[in-house]
Formats: sequence, C-alpha cells, structure tokens
Amino acid sequence: MAEIEIPHEGNKEDKKVGIKIAVIAVVMAIVSSYGKNAANDMIINEVKASNGYAWYQAKRIRSALNEQAVVQMDLDLLGNPTEAQREAMGKLKKKLQDKNAEYKKENEDILKEADTTKAEAALAGKKNDAFDRAEIALQVAVVLCSLTLLTGSAIFSRAGVVLACVGVVMAGLAFFEKPDPKKEPEKPATAPTAAPAATNAASVPTKK
Repeated sequence: MAEIEIPHEGNKEDKKVGIKIAVIAVVMAIVSSYGKNAANDMIINEVKASNGYAWYQAKRIRSALNEQAVVQMDLDLLGNPTEAQREAMGKLKKKLQDKNAEYKKENEDILKEADTTKAEAALAGKKNDAFDRAEIALQVAVVLCSLTLLTGSAIFSRAGVVLACVGVVMAGLAFFEKPDPKKEPEKPATAPTAAPAATNAASVPTKK
C-alpha cells in the first residue's frame, strides 16, 4: 500500500497572517453591525422628528383658527346679541381660550421632543459615517494582510495590522460619540420668538 505523505506544518508566518486576517474580519463584522444599527437609528429618529414638527404645526394652525374665532366672537358681542347668544358665545370663547392654553403647553413639549429626536438623528448619522470609515480601514487591512500571503513580504502584514488598529480606534471613537453641543440646542425660543413677532406685525386679529 502506497504511503500517503502528510504535509508538514507549512510556513508559520503564513499561519500568523491567517490568524490576523481572521481576527480583523471578526472585528470588521462587529463594526459593520454597529454601522447598520446607527443607520437604522438615524432613519427612525428622522421620521419621528418630522412627525413631531408636523404635529406641532398642525396644533399651531388649529390654535390660530381658534384665535380668529375668538376675535370674531368679540366683534359679534359688540353688536346687539340676545342674552342667550351672549352666554353661548361667552362659553364657547372660554372653551377656545382654554383649548389654546392647552395647545401652547402641548406644543412646547412637542417641539422640545422633536428637537431632541432631530439631534439624536444627527448623532446617529455621524456615528454611521464614522463606522463606515472604520469598516473601510479594516477592509483595506484585510487586503494588505492577504498581500503578505501572496508576496511573502511581511511589510504588508505590518501595514495591515497598523491600519486595523486605526480602524478599531475610529470605531471606538464613533461608539462613544457625543452630541454636538452647537447643533443640539433645541431651544424652543425660535418658534415662540417668531410667534410674538407675527403678533406685533398683525396686532389686532391674529395671534400666532
């Protein structure tokens, strides 16, 4: 029976390079997963913020319509309505004013939450971009390490390890990324400031 020759260990350096490639590939898969999660968070928060702003505008429009109705009732009361009409209009006027006070409080909360969600979407977008760059660095590191197997030159392996470390650092910085304090100010001062400006411009009928 012919003897079967069992191959010996082979090149130890090649085995080391293979292990490096495997480790980098695992890290790359983890970074890719975090990048996809960040992208999903960005889309979800952008949709939430958009819905919040739409809801805020809808309540402002409703509040403006109520204000117009109150102004119209004040004008009607200057005429000669009956006591029953005065009483009915007074009740409706109070109801609309109470509703507008409720809308004002709700709108402050809605706008604040929408601004917060928008800032979270921006942060998730920054993380997604950073994770993408880290993943690219790790992919190039895998290619460089593979070149060592093809050429036998250890310089590619070293360069690949260095680039992989850079990619890991980039991914770590992305993971601990904090919101930008300059972009996050969700001060609802913008909307309320615009409202008094509009009120002064059209001082009598409308109060946005």
